[in-house]
Amino acid sequence: MHRRIRQWNPRWSLLVLLSALDVACSRSPAPAPPPAPVPVGTSRPATPPPVATPAAPAVNLEALADDLFERTNMARRNGGLTALARSVNLMSAAQLQADQMVKAGRMEHELSGQPYPTLKSRFAAVQYAARAAGENIAEGQRSAPQVVAAWMDSVKHRGNILSKDYTELGTGVAAARNGRLYFVAVFARPGTPAPARAARP
Repeated sequence: MHRRIRQWNPRWSLLVLLSALDVACSRSPAPAPPPAPVPVGTSRPATPPPVATPAAPAVNLEALADDLFERTNMARRNGGLTALARSVNLMSAAQLQADQMVKAGRMEHELSGQPYPTLKSRFAAVQYAARAAGENIAEGQRSAPQVVAAWMDSVKHRGNILSKDYTELGTGVAAARNGRLYFVAVFARPGTPAPARAARP
């Protein structure tokens, strides 16, 4: 489950100012000839200076990823389960996916066109052999509690958090240039890598 944020950009409207002069009449016995009409001109308004887009507030992404890790385990403990161990490899896999979603500009588990489009390929990149694995992603929230709350409201995402199949966890967070945040949690149980097949003679 993810949240979409609509951004509002102000638009400048240009006002065309028209100036006109009123003609005053004299009360003298001999009427004065009317003055020559003054042309009314339309001047081009000055272009307003560009308004700089406010910079997104700085976010400590590493601290946010750590908080996401702790909040996810808190949800497990609240469900009567043991906390998942932190895996350096899974942290790398989660961060890799968060960075790829920023680059692709979309939230997907499988990102076609990216170097590591699937969870399996990301495990291979960080040299992690998994017996069981799952992945939660989110986009647009501003804090770890918001993300975990959204996941717990989703049956599938909650299933990953409260699964007894997993023993390790990794989390990652990345920010786009506009400040939009992408969150990833990778759950897994490590397994023995499959033996290499002997090449045929």
